Amino acid sequence: MSVNTINVAEREIIEKNLKEYLEIAEYSFSKKKFNSSVTLYYKALVELCDLELIRKTGRIGANHTERFELLKKISPVLYATASKLFKFYRDSYNKEISETIAKLVKAEVENAKKLIFIN
Repeated sequence: MSVNTINVAEREIIEKNLKEYLEIAEYSFSKKKFNSSVTLYYKALVELCDLELIRKTGRIGANHTERFELLKKISPVLYATASKLFKFYRDSYNKEISETIAKLVKAEVENAKKLIFIN
């Protein structure tokens, strides 16, 4: 596994991306653009996962596979959330996402955010 060591500037970019994804996801959700909101909420979740990995290991995987392998070991709760929601993320590209699914994804990401910032 080839992991990337993260420096301060890279962490700041991750935090900036997280904020941006959450803001635009909220906006999309409020406009009933559920496919866009699910895509952006999932991207925000990936940033949260990266922040947790950085905090606990100082690194993230070089790609999604490595990132989630690390996450599975370091934070099984976040891994379970990311795994569960990945299907909806994929579906958001070629299927119509319902408001119910968008609400579920939003709630799960909000829970993950609380988990990360509480610990």
